[in-house]
Amino acid sequence: MIVAVIVISLVIGFVVAAGVVGTQAQRLGRQRREPVWRLAEAAEVVADLVPFDIAAALEPSELEALLRAHLNQLQFAPPATPDGDDPDAEGETGTTVTEDQSSAADLYRSVRRDGLEVSLEQVSAVADAHLEYLRLIGALAVVDPDGS
Repeated sequence: MIVAVIVISLVIGFVVAAGVVGTQAQRLGRQRREPVWRLAEAAEVVADLVPFDIAAALEPSELEALLRAHLNQLQFAPPATPDGDDPDAEGETGTTVTEDQSSAADLYRSVRRDGLEVSLEQVSAVADAHLEYLRLIGALAVVDPDGS
């Protein structure tokens, strides 16, 4: 009799544990996977995306420094507001990353100030390729400018 009670309690415990684990696994499976930026992976992908002459002219340490500086620029730049609109306006969903030359020029000035010997063309190509890498890993979403 005692053996039957022990077996039944073990079966009930297993069923409850399996149900809890299954529920949590389903909940985690439905969640969006968070993108993870890895410097080595980013450098490899960006080196493949930039034109050959630019990739050949950059040292790996220079490329990594450019990627770090660009990520810091994206992360810590003040929020962009189109046409000088109020940043607290309705419909504003967060920082907008734009692919304009002023962003590349700011990055160029920043890395030159830090002592990196690179050209504006190299910085612009690396920044564009880095934005593409961020889209590939899901860290940036492409937004329709029409809002539809």
